[in-house]
Amino acid sequence: MRAEDRKPSKRVFPLLQNLDLDNVTFDQVQGVGDPISIEDMNEQEMVDLIIVNLARLAVAGEWTGLLEAGGGGGFAEMLPLIGSTGADQYDVGNTPAWNGSVNTNKNVTVFTKPCAFPFISPASGALSAIGIQVSNNSAGDSLYVGIYSQDSNYLPETLLGYATISLGSTGEIYQTSLSDTITLTAGQQYWFSVGLDQSSSAWITANAYQYLPAIGITAVLATRHFCITDDSEGTYAVPPSTFTPNKLESEDRPLIGLKF
Repeated sequence: MRAEDRKPSKRVFPLLQNLDLDNVTFDQVQGVGDPISIEDMNEQEMVDLIIVNLARLAVAGEWTGLLEAGGGGGFAEMLPLIGSTGADQYDVGNTPAWNGSVNTNKNVTVFTKPCAFPFISPASGALSAIGIQVSNNSAGDSLYVGIYSQDSNYLPETLLGYATISLGSTGEIYQTSLSDTITLTAGQQYWFSVGLDQSSSAWITANAYQYLPAIGITAVLATRHFCITDDSEGTYAVPPSTFTPNKLESEDRPLIGLKF
């Protein structure tokens, strides 16, 4: 485009002129462009909007935002949202990128200590409930399901909150009473942990380990691991406030449901 053909930007730069690139957000850039229909936005305004967003990513995101909608959506931007579909929960046990393809029944007896599995949050917001699917019940027993943020090595670290879910009946069992407010961000990786409150003979639905992607870390290439246990904890304890990942496991991945 020749300089004499450039049309003046009437909105983009004037509306963003008092913001610094290191703190301007995607929502602000989106807010400037959203009210303009494609047919009404002149070519220069579209170019200006793209320039601002690219500059923002270069300064604040080191270009990683080019692979993530809004600079922070990540993998979750490829997943459908539940709005208007009639669905009311997310099955993070069966959701990519850590899911398998075949469900199985899992005896919970192995979860004497908290065992953590990674997942990508499909949505942003505070959780209203956490659920499991019980295939064989055991009266008086419960399963702790904790949600953890991760450290700089992408391992489970800080407990955000947990649910104590009864194993006394079969079917989808949800707990709306959580130990704390658990707020997640779409596209970020978290970990859920499972652990018993006492010895139990219950069974839950899970992804069969034979069909799961391994988490990668291993001492032997032929050995695949899918979760990490905090073996420093005592048996049948509530989820620890800080998870100490010190034992690799090859267990089926429980189906965990999240409601926001």
